[in-house]
Amino acid sequence: MTLEPGRTDSEAYELASQTADAQRAKLHDWQRAQISDRDMQTGETWFLWGFYSAMTNDVEYRKRLLVAHLDNRYGSSADNEQQVAEIARMADEENRLFDAIAAAGRQAYHEGGDGHLANIATIFLNVIRNH
Repeated sequence: MTLEPGRTDSEAYELASQTADAQRAKLHDWQRAQISDRDMQTGETWFLWGFYSAMTNDVEYRKRLLVAHLDNRYGSSADNEQQVAEIARMADEENRLFDAIAAAGRQAYHEGGDGHLANIATIFLNVIRNH
């Protein structure tokens, strides 16, 4: 399965970017202050994996969409492909934090709205602090 009929890659990117930006804007100041840029990128990438998972069940296509997203957002890098490969591996394993964040991405795609990431940010912060 590819994207829903009539949706282009660039439209998928725009929708995902707008959703991620709206989700990030809903984070409380205290949450943003405690999450490093790197950790924020990780959480956002996991969230977008779930978002793209709701758009397509084609894993290779989802990986390409996510790499393109990272390239556009953070600059093209071999690290982006490596990061996405690690995410795809994580999606096949049991990782409750990853699963929760990806599920929020899927929920955001299906339901719209912009508070799903904020709802799990506290859990994410607690895990970061305790590791």
